[in-house]
Amino acid sequence: MASENLVGRLLEHARRLTPEAAAPFIARAFDAGTDLVERIVRVWDPLTPPLRLRLHIGPFLNSRVYRLSAERNVLALRELCDLETTAHVLDIGCGCGRMAAAFTRFLNRSGTYDGFDAAREPIEWCQENIASRFSNFRFRCSDTFSPRYNPGGRVRAADLTFPYGDNRFDLTFAASVYTHMMPKEVANFVGETARVLRPGGLNFATFCLLNDRTLPLVAAGNSSPQLPHSLEDCRVRDLSDPASFIAQRETSIRALYSKAALRIIEPIRYGTWVGSADRSEMSSPYGFNQDIVIAVKLCSSNRESLSVGPAPE
Repeated sequence: MASENLVGRLLEHARRLTPEAAAPFIARAFDAGTDLVERIVRVWDPLTPPLRLRLHIGPFLNSRVYRLSAERNVLALRELCDLETTAHVLDIGCGCGRMAAAFTRFLNRSGTYDGFDAAREPIEWCQENIASRFSNFRFRCSDTFSPRYNPGGRVRAADLTFPYGDNRFDLTFAASVYTHMMPKEVANFVGETARVLRPGGLNFATFCLLNDRTLPLVAAGNSSPQLPHSLEDCRVRDLSDPASFIAQRETSIRALYSKAALRIIEPIRYGTWVGSADRSEMSSPYGFNQDIVIAVKLCSSNRESLSVGPAPE
């Protein structure tokens, strides 16, 4: 983990120092070099993005760990959500296709995968390398403002409408998305999740939840990452960049789900991100060290416009 974080910081520092006109050329050269090394040591895979993009979404210096983590996450969806091979799946904040690659080995041609993200370059990579091979896999770049991933975005996350029809998906999936969003943004995404889910469909999401057990541990610095600051009833890692990592109040999340007519399937599976000696994702059940919240969309919803819409093209 330390080596991945170091390489990630060095790449980010290099990106900031690189002249804008030279950035595409340098990125292509760096990707070609790292891909060549992975081919030589026989860890390269056509559905695995270059190192630079992998570190864009997480600590994945090792391409095999990148693939294994996704396989374990899909196993969680299969076992905890009874996911079928014909399911219609939405990956919220899909990044560079980590989960999509694993889903290509599970979903059959009757199933579909849709993913969207605010970061354009990872989405373009997915379109070129995954969607081109699997016609039932689709990727979209949302014009969502993000200081880190899409500073030119025109739509705030709190106002974003998911680019999909109502009652469209059997499963929606959001891994480590809400740990980078403020409460109003989370509220909108939860509401949009309810809109695009079919009645009876499942939402699988991860959070870092603050409750009577975890809040004292977080305040004492016994969490990964450490969240020393309070902001809008949350705990954040950095006041100058709150979205870098956020823990939300469990009571607030429960209220949001209830308002959106999403019934949480108890129990919440609390993770190892706080109060545990070993907080790594790879040693955690199903590869998640955050808290797992699974909810079902009730047959009636108090949100507007829940008539069945056409599948997206």
